[in-house]
Amino acid sequence: MCRRQPDLWARGRVWRAASAAVGVVGARDASAIGLRMAHSMAAELGEAGWVTVSGLARGVDAAAHEGALTAPAGTIAVVAGGVDVVYPPENADLTARIADQGLILSEAPMGLEPQGRHFPRRNRIISGLSRALVVIEAAQRSGSLLTADFALE
Repeated sequence: MCRRQPDLWARGRVWRAASAAVGVVGARDASAIGLRMAHSMAAELGEAGWVTVSGLARGVDAAAHEGALTAPAGTIAVVAGGVDVVYPPENADLTARIADQGLILSEAPMGLEPQGRHFPRRNRIISGLSRALVVIEAAQRSGSLLTADFALE
């Protein structure tokens, strides 16, 4: 029996995946302080040479990517749909800047719209790429804490 290994699709600067990385994840509806914390933490990590890895979701993820884009180390966005699919729609500009300056990764094939069942797989990849994981303002039963569970494993 032949087992097929999952593919990893990439869009952007693939060499970023070989860099030391820290995951930054958290609430989609984070407070203003949480968003500022995610932005400044990612910017400072990037200045210190650490790539920020996050999920390109609303809230903490988007703020972390924005902060990381201000620093030389940059960012990696792991998405639940295809690397060519913009989700959520309000992150279209951010997605384009990450594709240009950073890296977008996914196990999902090109063109696939994200569905709820895809997000835990995305979270597993975030934790696997990261040497450390920072969680900012996560709800008790959230994808952020699922990512932390993956990181602990």
